[in-house]
Amino acid sequence: MKQRHIRLPARLGIPACLGACAGASLQAGQADAPLARAHTALNLATACAVLLAALALLLWRQHRLATRLQTLEHLRADAELARLACEQQKAREQERRRIGRDIHDDLGQHLLTLKIDLAMLQANSAATAPQLAQKLALIARNVDLSIAALRCVIDDLRPPALEHGWQAAFDGLLADFSRSTGIVCDGVCDALDGVAGAQEPLLYHALQEALANVARHAGASRVSVSLRRRAATLELCVSDNGVGMHAANARRGCGLSGMHERLACAGGCLHIDSRTGGGTRLRLSLPLPLPPADNAGQC
Repeated sequence: MKQRHIRLPARLGIPACLGACAGASLQAGQADAPLARAHTALNLATACAVLLAALALLLWRQHRLATRLQTLEHLRADAELARLACEQQKAREQERRRIGRDIHDDLGQHLLTLKIDLAMLQANSAATAPQLAQKLALIARNVDLSIAALRCVIDDLRPPALEHGWQAAFDGLLADFSRSTGIVCDGVCDALDGVAGAQEPLLYHALQEALANVARHAGASRVSVSLRRRAATLELCVSDNGVGMHAANARRGCGLSGMHERLACAGGCLHIDSRTGGGTRLRLSLPLPLPPADNAGQC
């Protein structure tokens, strides 16, 4: 509103000046000789040219200011969306940790107590009631399966490997993959220095899913993994020399749709480059959380 009040007198002042100059020229034309009229006309033309140039300069500066303000608004909106996405991801991670602790402390302890009681019943009934002991063994086995499934749920909420830092988790995941599949795996990882924060579980699960797809579908003998930090973005690349994927599988199959959805919720994106017989390259990018100073500057 302030800019409109400032620009309105300027726009009205330019026609007023033009009218004043025209009136002065008419009065001078009526009073002076033909030579004076020609001189006045020249001055009028010069004044009009100057005023037109000033008007053009004013309009150009106004357009430039409007473009700059629009660009700033877009940048602020993008920064605000990135900040909200990071805060949302942090809230999810805190909720996952809380749920994992509650499951471990409550349900996990109950299952462990049940397993101990069943072991005592098996030991007491092994000689006197063999059939009962067999039933108890089946129940104990089901309890073990439930404990294993519970651990998988807790690990999926917050991978225990991340408790020792991202670099250790990265190296351990690649080493376990090579040991279990026999596929040579080369890994390069930039030092994150804790900047990934709440994005670490998402990166870890994405890398897990990518390596699992290679083991199940690629038929590869070598895999290359790199995690690079580029400005305010993390870029994870997983490349193999396997059989490649069809276009339909690249869009829908192999658990990639779930990975794409999780990355999209965090403001990231997933790209797959694959051709039959030419291997597959999976590249995902994820924005880093904004530091506290930047967040404060945006408020």
